[in-house]
Amino acid sequence: MEKFDKTFPSKSFSWPPDKEWAIAGVVGSGNLEVLFERNTESPNTMECHVESSIPGYEDSWLAALEDFAANYPAGGTKVTIHDQGAAPIVVTFRLRQAYDHLLQKIS
Repeated sequence: MEKFDKTFPSKSFSWPPDKEWAIAGVVGSGNLEVLFERNTESPNTMECHVESSIPGYEDSWLAALEDFAANYPAGGTKVTIHDQGAAPIVVTFRLRQAYDHLLQKIS
């Protein structure tokens, strides 16, 4: 198992007042879970914690996370990822899916 933490600069995300977190995906064979949580201590950074069952891909993870932080205003978030061998495209998809959950209004 591989675990690592990394912080990326990112424009501040304007959190909806009714949301504290969002989750996307399910840890399972070939998939991953992404959890976004509010982080009021670091409004201009995206803090990431990754746990993966497949060692040796930290550089690929860091590239995907850096790209996300650069292209989406994700400052003020803590991102936790639990992975069981997801393909890189699934990583990007789950990040965007969790982010979209934050933007959805609760009726």
